Amino acid sequence: MLGTDVRPTMARRLRRRLGPAIDRVAKRIGQPEYHVWPKGYVATVSLPIAAVEERLRDAGFAWDPVSLYHYTPVGNDSDGSWTYRSSWLADRQLHVVLFERRGDRTDVYAHAEYSWLRHPLKHAEQEAIRRSTGVAAMRRVLETWDVEYTRKSIVTRTARQALTRLRDELR
Repeated sequence: MLGTDVRPTMARRLRRRLGPAIDRVAKRIGQPEYHVWPKGYVATVSLPIAAVEERLRDAGFAWDPVSLYHYTPVGNDSDGSWTYRSSWLADRQLHVVLFERRGDRTDVYAHAEYSWLRHPLKHAEQEAIRRSTGVAAMRRVLETWDVEYTRKSIVTRTARQALTRLRDELR
């Protein structure tokens, strides 16, 4: 798997710092900022993000430092982007985006898409993204982990995210 030995520590901090600026430049040249879609929500896992990333790595996923920076519908920015390909030059990949939550929890979003390694133009144009396929695949992965997770409704999740964001901004 491409990049499975990469530890997202210093590189992640750099990506988090530069990601929003890169997005602003990308938006000016035509690429809109990317929000995860509510129907791409997999679950909220009762593990800190580092533990989720370790399990993803163990399952054959690779950290993807070049992924477009992602945001939730209420504006929270992503803490990690991971991909799984059945082979280095597979047609499609499972893309998983993580959002760190309070209380050692991690929100997981996923979608299936063309691999940027084999089909860079189709990938860049976000052609044939399949959110339900990605969500189902990632939920199967979660089932193998024997870890507690919840799949709250979109309304409950969005309201909680909005309240959390508001509370963070008032601090």
